[in-house]
Amino acid sequence: MEVPIEIVTGVVAGILSALLIFAAKELWSNSIAPWYSSLKYQGADISGSWYAKINETSKNDKESDNASADESDSEGSDNESFNAGVSTFSMILEQQAHSVTGSLQFTFDGEVKKFNIDYDLSGEYWEGYLSLYCKSKDKKSFSQASMFMKLVGNGKGLFGTFSFRNAVSDQVHSVWIGLDRN
Repeated sequence: MEVPIEIVTGVVAGILSALLIFAAKELWSNSIAPWYSSLKYQGADISGSWYAKINETSKNDKESDNASADESDSEGSDNESFNAGVSTFSMILEQQAHSVTGSLQFTFDGEVKKFNIDYDLSGEYWEGYLSLYCKSKDKKSFSQASMFMKLVGNGKGLFGTFSFRNAVSDQVHSVWIGLDRN
């Protein structure tokens, strides 16, 4: 039984048309639309390198500084050991209009524990505020966090919170940070 040439030609033409449409969609989504968006974008440019270093005091120093803290913050604090130390944030951002990607290297050098986590960043910058999702690059020690920050100082700094899951207490913790442009 012979297959008519019209059927073969129709099938091949259909497959080639589908591939052409897929390629055109990818070209539009990944090249033309982002290029046009960044061309028309009129907002601040937050691309570049950002840095922060935070010294955390011991638990006793924190308690004396926060004598008026409510009791809900101290629940379970007898069972948790506070790890005083130095947190370092080194972030590189790439911006294309409102879309922001990049990487963050977080280092903690504490009395009890020392570690380093590299994050992939994705998020958006809209009307002076930056919202980022942080996902660890190392799949063996999964970590995730989020950052919500405001551009301050005429574009020289970012100020806001870094919220993460504390692996020791298995609770969400937030730290106020101020990042400076390098």
